[in-house]
Amino acid sequence: MDQRNENRGRDQNIINQPGTVVINPSHQPERSRTEQQLLQFVKQEVESRLRQSLHNAVLINLGKAAQPEQVKRPWDAEVKIGARPAEPIPETTSILDVFDRSDLGGKLLILGNPGAGKTTTLLDLAKALIGRAEADVDFPIPVLFNLSAWKEDKQHIRDWLIVELKQKYGVRAELGEQWLKERRLLPLLDGLDEVKPERQEPCVQAINAFLTGEDAPLYAVVCSRREEYNTYETRLQLNGAICLQALTLPQIQQYLADVNRPELWDLLNQDAALLELVQAPLFLSVIILAYPQDSLDDWQQLNSREERLQDLWDRYICRMFEREIRNNPYSRKTPSQKQARHWLVWLAKQMQRESQTEFLIERMQPSWLVGRDHGLYQLIGGLIGGLIFGLIFGLTSVGLNVGLFGGLFGGLIYVLSIGLIFVMDNIFPVEAIHLSFTHKLFREILLSLRERLIFGLIFFGLIAGLIFGLIYGVFYGLISGLVYGAIVYGVIYGLLGGLSVGLIYGLSVGLVSALKADIEIRLQPNQGIKNSIKNTVIISGLGLLSAAILYVLLSSTLNPILDAQDVSSIIVTSVSLLIWMSFFTGGGLACIQHFSLRWVLFRSGVAPWNYARFLDYASERLLIQRVGGRYRFIHKLLQDHFAAMPLD
Repeated sequence: MDQRNENRGRDQNIINQPGTVVINPSHQPERSRTEQQLLQFVKQEVESRLRQSLHNAVLINLGKAAQPEQVKRPWDAEVKIGARPAEPIPETTSILDVFDRSDLGGKLLILGNPGAGKTTTLLDLAKALIGRAEADVDFPIPVLFNLSAWKEDKQHIRDWLIVELKQKYGVRAELGEQWLKERRLLPLLDGLDEVKPERQEPCVQAINAFLTGEDAPLYAVVCSRREEYNTYETRLQLNGAICLQALTLPQIQQYLADVNRPELWDLLNQDAALLELVQAPLFLSVIILAYPQDSLDDWQQLNSREERLQDLWDRYICRMFEREIRNNPYSRKTPSQKQARHWLVWLAKQMQRESQTEFLIERMQPSWLVGRDHGLYQLIGGLIGGLIFGLIFGLTSVGLNVGLFGGLFGGLIYVLSIGLIFVMDNIFPVEAIHLSFTHKLFREILLSLRERLIFGLIFFGLIAGLIFGLIYGVFYGLISGLVYGAIVYGVIYGLLGGLSVGLIYGLSVGLVSALKADIEIRLQPNQGIKNSIKNTVIISGLGLLSAAILYVLLSSTLNPILDAQDVSSIIVTSVSLLIWMSFFTGGGLACIQHFSLRWVLFRSGVAPWNYARFLDYASERLLIQRVGGRYRFIHKLLQDHFAAMPLD
């Protein structure tokens, strides 16, 4: 504790005693609002995942939830430091006690076999560290990351953490970089073995570079399967490892007695292979939930461990679909077991292909589509985009009669021609903007507008405008025979048009960039798209206001230079583009893409239309965990099992 505060340089108000932190109440510093938001959400995440764990599900289903202290997690552990022999950990020693050991210094590796309880142990540690961070503002905020999302061998872990903070918690990149530089975060890295096999060794090297680099964290914890870790040539530069042990037979017998299932011990004790299987705490919980009050004769006919595992998961899935649930999100027609299984298999396959362990509805991408479905998605997105542009262009031109229908048709042809390419891009929801109009926000808006306006005016106004003007002038001159005059006219027209487009780009993109919030916690399913709809209305309103200003500006500037028809053409086009770009950059494009994607997936039968309701239903069935607006399978091994099943 003393060393930590010395490193942080903020020990004036903290008095440290062994195992305690006492804060001087007269000088209590506070965390920033964004740090408090992050800490609270990580706390909710950890508590929610522990509450939805299979161990807790056993207690709930067997009426033990009210007295969980009577049914402790049964596995043992030992600590390995350097070349010293492994040291057993007493039953009364918590994972936080191990973390605080002076010879470990808060840099710990958690090892174990599949289903041994590594992630649960990490969550227990996270819960304790969150309590410490709440009491001590100088203590870094523990944050959970899954290494399966690390996909680029040469990507620095620090840069990857910044991206993950943005993806998972909506933290702006600048803020995430600042927190890492100031060592305000405590990374808890789970799933080293879930990185693709060919990338695991480079991942270990990247973690070591982060742990020994300039912005190395004060503390760090990594989780990995023991078998995979022992194959690496490189060892993590952590101070020690805690190794989770397989359950002993007396522990299994005592645990089954504690949860009132002694008859299950009598059956398991007849089969040495099954006893070996349930020495992993995960499978012991699964077998308690999956096994009804009948015989194990069918299981005993299976020969290999792999067959027994597959059969165990199949039984678990069937059992979960058959069990009674209290809160069914479906008030009328519930999906059949076959339909629900089909949707979960498809989802697991997509998550496995993308190396994901967490799923957000708003983060679904067009890359999940194949074949004709992808073409249909492009067609629908381009069609909707064309109709919207045509509507805007028609309303800003000659009115609601000929101009509206002409604008609809012209805009449809124009945007549809590029929409098929444009909507292929990834979907980026505009999830949060803030309109507090503080001095800081006003300054950020001015800086963002300045940067975007400079880029827009140089690229669109000078480069693109000059090129377009020259091409237009030469082409028009060859037709009219007045080459020189046409080129001069084309250059002037192109530069003016380009400058107006550059101004439009700077206003719309700059405004959206400046108004994005520092952090956006996802508390509801599909929150990103819902926020995008709301923000589209706000940004489009600001775009209309900017369009009125642009109309006055262009009218006063262009009237002395060009004739009335050209001025009218430039003004109508510029105002239409400004409103259209405000709509699209403010979240409209993401909404169009997401709607098109969801419709195609629903039409093809691989996903439900109301995805959140189905995933909540799967959560009630103990197949999925929900944390805020994010979903994950109850265990990575269950996700792998679904992914290996055929997609009927």
